[in-house]
Amino acid sequence: MGEPNVEEAAALVTRAMNADEGRWATKTMRFHFECRRHQLDDGRIYYVWRQGGGIKGLVGLHHVIWGPEENVWLAWFAVDPDSQGRGLGRRLLAEIEQVAAGKGYWKLLVETYEHEDFAKARRFYENNGFRETGRVANYLSDGSAMIVYAKRIG
Repeated sequence: MGEPNVEEAAALVTRAMNADEGRWATKTMRFHFECRRHQLDDGRIYYVWRQGGGIKGLVGLHHVIWGPEENVWLAWFAVDPDSQGRGLGRRLLAEIEQVAAGKGYWKLLVETYEHEDFAKARRFYENNGFRETGRVANYLSDGSAMIVYAKRIG
């Protein structure tokens, strides 16, 4: 993914999740490319899948520099609602797992939320081998918990 794709990718996140997540996607992606302009590594990499001229899928990895070397987080994962239910999410997940394993990671983590907007995401992760490994109560302003899922890869 290149910097010119930030607005379109964030719009995808908004459609797939909600407007608040779209704002956070814009902020984190802009930060990522600002870091790159200054030759700083923020530990993130993003990939987009295009079809028909538009971004239909987004996936990334985020390795936090203070975290264990074997762990990596999904850094935004979204499929256009009009493209859901056709296997694209499973293909994107399989591809990013291969990328992560190729970089030496063996544990993939993802942060999602208890809020109803994320029910489909939770089912997707659970149906694709992720298991809940932790919760942070009252994480979102509405009182919803953050839920952390993990999966062994590679």
